[in-house]
Amino acid sequence: MPDRKDEMTPKTLVLCSDHMDEHLRRYRSLIKKLGVLKGYTILDGSKPVAYKPVAGTIGHIFSAHKGNEDRTVSDCIANYPELQPIVADFIEKAMSAQQNDMQSLVKAGALPKEILPLQCYSKFYYPTGDYFPTRNTKNWFALIDVDDSADNRCFDVTLPSTFGISPDSCESAGICVDDRK
Repeated sequence: MPDRKDEMTPKTLVLCSDHMDEHLRRYRSLIKKLGVLKGYTILDGSKPVAYKPVAGTIGHIFSAHKGNEDRTVSDCIANYPELQPIVADFIEKAMSAQQNDMQSLVKAGALPKEILPLQCYSKFYYPTGDYFPTRNTKNWFALIDVDDSADNRCFDVTLPSTFGISPDSCESAGICVDDRK
């Protein structure tokens, strides 16, 4: 069963992805399968929207394979220009910081030297700028996810965690695995 519904996930989510059709399908499938997630709306960020949600009630999900970030942003930026500085901050600062953290752990002996380099980079951004919030913090503003792998392994983790669901329990419950047959 899912661990919990994440109270901090905005009810209206705008998705920008380099695999838009597949990612939209999988988000909507997860919402449909889980009764606790009813009430969420996932919008295709690359298409003009009929209405603009009220500020503070919307979250952006940016998911791209490394090297496709610029194209993915440009597909969404006309409709959601507020996303551009967040993605730029992540690519310029957060990805290298995550790489450095991992290398520091290897140097300190906390991780084995043979460990594979990071392939999945992600970060939640909050309106307050407090990137390590407590459960009392406002909804997150953007989830940025850049995948340096050849497949969708990072998206498989990010998809359930968007809603505060552990990927392990998600898979064991059969609700987050790819359901194409």
